[in-house]
Amino acid sequence: MSKKLEDIQKRHSLIKNLISTENIANQTQLQKVLKQKGIKVTQATLSRDLNELGIARMPTSKGHFYRIGAAGDEGTLKSRIAEEIISVKANENLIVIKTFPGRAQGVAVFVDKQNGSEILGTLAGDDTIIVIPRSIKKIKKTIEQTTKILGIK
Repeated sequence: MSKKLEDIQKRHSLIKNLISTENIANQTQLQKVLKQKGIKVTQATLSRDLNELGIARMPTSKGHFYRIGAAGDEGTLKSRIAEEIISVKANENLIVIKTFPGRAQGVAVFVDKQNGSEILGTLAGDDTIIVIPRSIKKIKKTIEQTTKILGIK
């Protein structure tokens, strides 16, 4: 697993843990707590993380705080991922997914976490993902599995 993917997974895990155990009211507060834990993150990345994790500010008796809500369920997450996709194209060897700028890595993490049996792995840039099939003999099956994982047809 790449260092960047490990960093994203570590950050996502820490964010979910913090949201579950503390009352975090805004991104600035969350950013400060993450920095105290040794994770520096930009506001844009943090915003993307919260969206990908299905975390939203919700009213409580003590004010508005971040919570992992129903938006964090698999169906909603899949539909949000699908919104990030511009195109999926393939040749006889690889699948190329085009996303909106800055979205490829989050989508690739989602694909990798699904453990698709036909997918060996992904490689992500800023707006492009290469999906590497386990076998080029089964590329059509890999394409079908990839589009199903992404929630697109």
